[in-house]
Amino acid sequence: MAASNIIASLFSVILFIYLARSLEPEAFGYISYVFTLIFFLANFIDMGLSTYGTREIAKNRPLVSNYVSEIVTLRFFIAAIIAFLLIGLTFISPHSPIIRALILESAFMLFIFAFATEWAFQGLEEMHMVFISFTVTSVLQVGLIYLFVKSPAELFRTPVLYLAAALPIIVVYLTRLGFGFKMRIADFKTMIAHLSGAFVIWLISLCAQVYNILDIFILGLFRPLQEVGYFTVSRRVTGTVAVFMLFLAGAMLPRLSSSFSLDKAGFRNSINKFLKMAAVFTVVILAPLGLFNKYLITITVGAEYLPASLPLSIMTIGLVLILFNLPYSTALIACGREKDVLWQTGGCAGISLILNFILMPIYGMIGASISFVIVETVALLWIILVYKKRGSRW
Repeated sequence: MAASNIIASLFSVILFIYLARSLEPEAFGYISYVFTLIFFLANFIDMGLSTYGTREIAKNRPLVSNYVSEIVTLRFFIAAIIAFLLIGLTFISPHSPIIRALILESAFMLFIFAFATEWAFQGLEEMHMVFISFTVTSVLQVGLIYLFVKSPAELFRTPVLYLAAALPIIVVYLTRLGFGFKMRIADFKTMIAHLSGAFVIWLISLCAQVYNILDIFILGLFRPLQEVGYFTVSRRVTGTVAVFMLFLAGAMLPRLSSSFSLDKAGFRNSINKFLKMAAVFTVVILAPLGLFNKYLITITVGAEYLPASLPLSIMTIGLVLILFNLPYSTALIACGREKDVLWQTGGCAGISLILNFILMPIYGMIGASISFVIVETVALLWIILVYKKRGSRW
């Protein structure tokens, strides 16, 4: 899972640099704007179904084909509705003809997210299949765009090539998992049940995004944009580390889900191992990040961004708290207590908003960093108390 994340991130950076140079600023601005919209809409296609499917497959592996068929069919219909609305709104939007054409082209990329099945292999604990998917798709994206996009005049090839790069893995994996469209009334009732079970997980993700992303926007309401730029650097670094942690949690979820149903002692042992991994990660990665972030900032984005060093040092403490939070929150989701996690993330999202509006006007990005640490402290204490309460009944 870590290798998958690293490979995908590496090729994403390579592709970003190549497109920026080949398309030049104006055309690159067009494609960046449209792709941002498409990737945002992808959140409403998944609706938490990937995490839900991973957990359910881990509990009952012989039903993997049924889960894949039902969840992918449901996501296909959601993608079709979103694509239809997007295309309709595009025709009446005030955007330029170039933006409209790119949106119409890129709307078909929504189906890539609908047909993605890496989550099923996570549930089966076949993490090498996730690695293969990310690697092959990333290599094809870079290769095809390098071959066919050389100048701004070839801008409109980009969405088509993204779609073409994803298709081989989609076809192979759907075939391997025994996918088939589910069109009966009974199937749709089952799909709605899946969506109901996944909806809470999706809300957890949205609440987490409130206090992990929205602070940049709020800071811009009170402070100069230059300071927003500094804080964004800190946020990008902490966000990259946080994504790695989430991949670690994703790798643990199927093991926790299956062991909770079959072996409670094994379930608790897995949690303890997860916590030990968090301690090792803190010493090996997070401690050096807090101590030497000035060198990291200078090497990556330049010395002019060194004011980001102090908020990054403060926010590193919050990353440690997140790392020790994940074993408990992942365990609660694995055993079907995602509503407890929703209450935690929702409550922390509210606390974050209040603290940001109090601290940011006075202390700027330092206040934002302090708010982040306070919220993550509350989140960790909250989730430990809930876990202990639920765990006493197991």
